[in-house]
Amino acid sequence: MDPGHDQRRELLTRVRHVVEHYERHSTAGPAIMRGVRYDLAVRATDLNGDGCLFPSCTCAKADCAERVGCKPPDVGVWLK
Repeated sequence: MDPGHDQRRELLTRVRHVVEHYERHSTAGPAIMRGVRYDLAVRATDLNGDGCLFPSCTCAKADCAERVGCKPPDVGVWLK
């Protein structure tokens, strides 16, 4: 496994935490973060392949290598 992949996954996870914070605590958070979520999804797909659902999935990290299955994403927060 490439150590760079682990670093990229860790970075994507940290950015997701920031996005979730702004979505919860800012009145304009979901609207502002929509583009960031899209960018995270593109980067995670580049890293893990087309089946990756990050950042909408419940994976602890942006790593689909050992994923058995994720619950359907809760996109209601950021699609309003």
